[in-house]
Amino acid sequence: MREIKRRDLLKATAGSATIGFVGLSAGQDGGETTTAGGQQTTTQAQADCDFSPMAENYPESGRTISYIVPFSQGGGTDTYARQILPQVGENLNVNFQIQNIPGSASLRGTGQLVQADSDGYTMGAFNPPSTPLSYLVFQPDYDLSQLKGVATYARTPYVLITQGDADVDSLEGVMSKYEAGDWQAIGGCQARGGLNHVTALVMQNEYGMQWENYVGYDGCAPAVQAVASGEVPATITTDVAAQGTVESDRAKVVAVLSSGGSGVFPEATPVTEQGFGNIDYIGQLTRSMWMPSGVSDGQVNKVSSAVQEALQSDPVQQWAEETGNIIEFSCPSTTDELLQQTLETLPEQVDIEKIREEATS
Repeated sequence: MREIKRRDLLKATAGSATIGFVGLSAGQDGGETTTAGGQQTTTQAQADCDFSPMAENYPESGRTISYIVPFSQGGGTDTYARQILPQVGENLNVNFQIQNIPGSASLRGTGQLVQADSDGYTMGAFNPPSTPLSYLVFQPDYDLSQLKGVATYARTPYVLITQGDADVDSLEGVMSKYEAGDWQAIGGCQARGGLNHVTALVMQNEYGMQWENYVGYDGCAPAVQAVASGEVPATITTDVAAQGTVESDRAKVVAVLSSGGSGVFPEATPVTEQGFGNIDYIGQLTRSMWMPSGVSDGQVNKVSSAVQEALQSDPVQQWAEETGNIIEFSCPSTTDELLQQTLETLPEQVDIEKIREEATS
């Protein structure tokens, strides 16, 4: 692969590399947090939101709301949805039907969400800065910025995993495998040009990881399975998507790509504690829910209030506590600001043209 210097990809200093997380901590929104395995885990998904106006006759009792997940079943976004939505549905007296629509670095399903009817019965999820980066790189024929934010509901770090029986236990060990030529490929949850591809490029050029081929998948679930089956020796994935495979010893975590570590894998060591630079701006996600642009503010507020209540429910809180997954709620206005900020700031931090060139070469 043609060498790409880090300065060709990145435009910002590490000090500004906090995209997607400004103003979204649970503490700022009024939530109570406790430390669990070095992570801040929300115990009450509280935020001081103004939910007025709120639609009175929406949704119709017993109706079904389609929920688009632009990734494969079994990944982190899908897992969170299957934990949270039953409680949201109970609060609203509706059913949720999850539609997994993977492809095109999450842009296929997201495009269907953008172009869906604005009757309030379609919503979906994607996670800045991942999908916004894919959107800027591949330039689909729809306007992502027109979506309405419903809520952010979680924060998730990326991890680097290898096969469970691999004779490496650190990022340095992984790098030695690539350097020796024993390993050639590295996997990720998105196609070339997506966030994990950029992460792999940064690790190649900043850390000196000498992988030769990036293999992108339609979500983290197939990326994890590719490691477990031996299709690729290592992959970048979210911690929640890797949990079951790691617990079954078919894979193991060698590094957390967020300096804050992982609540799911509290014993796993962040890259920053292994002697490598901070890459938080591409090493973690803010999980978010969205509705089409024509949906009324009253409908958005009604759903957002139900999401907040669901995150406070005993089943969701117990799941978060047992698994280490971080639950954090923020209001529709903050979610809107997150998307706009991400779309504005990413081109200042990374060279979109260079990434597009690398993705299509």
